[in-house]
Amino acid sequence: MFGSAILDTAIGLIFVYLVISLIVSAANELLAAVFRLRAQNLFLGIRELLQDPSATGLVSRFYEHPLIEALAAQDKKPSYIPSRTFALTLLDIVSPVAPAGNRTLDDLKAGIEKLPQPLQITFRVLLDDAGHDMEQFKKQLETWFNSSMERVSGWYKRKTQAIQLALALVIVVVGNVDSVRIVRSLSGVNSPLRDSIKAAAQSFVEQKVQQGDPQKQLTTATEAIGNLALPIGWVDGGHVGASNILGWLITALAASLGAPFWFDLLNRFVNVRASG
Repeated sequence: MFGSAILDTAIGLIFVYLVISLIVSAANELLAAVFRLRAQNLFLGIRELLQDPSATGLVSRFYEHPLIEALAAQDKKPSYIPSRTFALTLLDIVSPVAPAGNRTLDDLKAGIEKLPQPLQITFRVLLDDAGHDMEQFKKQLETWFNSSMERVSGWYKRKTQAIQLALALVIVVVGNVDSVRIVRSLSGVNSPLRDSIKAAAQSFVEQKVQQGDPQKQLTTATEAIGNLALPIGWVDGGHVGASNILGWLITALAASLGAPFWFDLLNRFVNVRASG
């Protein structure tokens, strides 16, 4: 009995963390869309890759190329560039197709000579590695771009993690989602809230909402938890103490772990509860 109460309390707390994580994730995606964070991050990556810190030379020509402009909305930068498009665009900038309609190796070498010195070295290495074959050189450009984008993706992930933690703190404090307070309510003897939230969590898991559909997850989870008398929110004259601050920090840190983590953990705990 005591063990099942602890497990039910854990299930309830995990379910709360899942809902908060989904809300934070939705807010994060909204911010990323409004401020075009992916496009800006890609731009910074291209700027570093092409070694044009001011973005007034090769980077400017790159983004003004019709192949790149076709990927973006009006007056905006694209948030994604296929590696083949990158290679074709850069090749056309470095060595435009001659009036006769073909591009020779000599044309390419002449174009490389006009690039800034550090980039010249990179292009020569790629050309040598391609065996001075034009098609292989295109593939080398694609590989070079993909390798750089792995690093750029790492930048974006670190940025979004920081933003996600900040959003979690704001949402948790505004909503007064205090983990310490929630645990106290759930762990009470014969707590009706514990039974209710356990049932809501089980119902959510049984609906088998796919992990790759965060919008559906958020809608289903908030509907399941919405009618519960959870000890969250502010009341007039509410006192803020060390316990509240600790509870907020715990909730914010938990939410920053992301919805997929809590989704998987909730499924595991509910399955253990069902088998016990």
